Amino acid sequence: MKKVAMEEVLVYQPVPAPIDKIQNKYRWRMIIKCKINAKILDLIKYSITDAQITKMKNTSIIVDVNPNNLM
Repeated sequence: MKKVAMEEVLVYQPVPAPIDKIQNKYRWRMIIKCKINAKILDLIKYSITDAQITKMKNTSIIVDVNPNNLM
């Protein structure tokens, strides 16, 4: 993502969510800090749809742009 985006993009490594397991499902959080524009949103959309994770059963990805709460 950093290589494709022209703007400054900070990608933090994935960490367990504050509540890391709900209903026997593990949760992880990855934070990306950057200025929001159409190019970045397209890049995130492409990364999600092209990811190998989306092909796995019982795995889902949720994106929250400008979350009000990180809990």
